[in-house]
Amino acid sequence: MDMSYQEKSILGSLLAMVVVYSVYFAGTLRDIGRGDFGASSLGRLIFTVVAIVVIEIVYHIVLAIEGGVERKDERDILIECKAYRNAYLMLATGAGLVITYFIVAGLAGATRIPLTPFLAVNAMLLFMVIAELTKSLTQLFYYRRGV
Repeated sequence: MDMSYQEKSILGSLLAMVVVYSVYFAGTLRDIGRGDFGASSLGRLIFTVVAIVVIEIVYHIVLAIEGGVERKDERDILIECKAYRNAYLMLATGAGLVITYFIVAGLAGATRIPLTPFLAVNAMLLFMVIAELTKSLTQLFYYRRGV
């Protein structure tokens, strides 16, 4: 399968996000009942962000050296716009769900999962990651489909 520079870039970023954030959220599930960020949770979050940045930089340097960078044309911009639209809708839906959960759980009183800043931050981070994955998957779909 012949892939353009844009497709390779998106696919590499997608794989890096899936791997790194899967490890982060697997560790976070163990600490779900925590009230606030401890040193280990904060360290894991910082490590995750740094890991993503380093992986992306190294990957894109290798990709640029290997095949050269292609300029974006109108098709690339159109695909990017559609992908951002889908990502924004996903993020807005996730934010709405998180807010609704906190309102409903607050009105209901006791819940199995306590309402904590740790939970709120990680729920929003999860939906940001899902939105970014949605953007990448949408872009790959439109590149393969041909817009």
